[in-house]
Amino acid sequence: DSIIRLYKEPVMWNDKNQITADSMAIHTKNQVMDKAYFMGDPLMGTEIDTMYYNQVKGKEMIAYFSDGSVYRNDVNGNAQTIYYMQEEEGSTVVTGLMYIESAAISFYLTDGEMDKIVYKQNPDYVLYPMAMIPETQDLYLKDFKWHGDRRPSRDSVCTRIIRHTRRSENLDA
Repeated sequence: DSIIRLYKEPVMWNDKNQITADSMAIHTKNQVMDKAYFMGDPLMGTEIDTMYYNQVKGKEMIAYFSDGSVYRNDVNGNAQTIYYMQEEEGSTVVTGLMYIESAAISFYLTDGEMDKIVYKQNPDYVLYPMAMIPETQDLYLKDFKWHGDRRPSRDSVCTRIIRHTRRSENLDA
């Protein structure tokens, strides 16, 4: 039906995941999200706690939707992942770090939960227990920044507040 384009440091939220990119294009069909393209340094992160964030980055990300929920997310080109392993699901106790590089990654979700991850073309990975992470290993992917302060609340989304445009300010920037 239409395409919604986002520029100027856009941030998109999907459940616990934050996605940033230089620009985003959201495609809709019958007024429901169908696909979302994240172009120019797309980076997805999930907060485990205020110090540790699972992160995925690549040249391009494409999210596919069904009934308004993401069921697949592809990361294409120089895909990188920093994943913090936890003691058990839902726990904030972090036991290790895994760093993975591959040509591409596909994430498959079922009922909003990660079902399967497929790394393509011979991924390289390294796994460290937390006490043995070398100083040379980055804990964050390049350009990662958590924007928790920009996450909209349910109230702010459901209650319409119309603000004056700042378009002229942004055109001068």
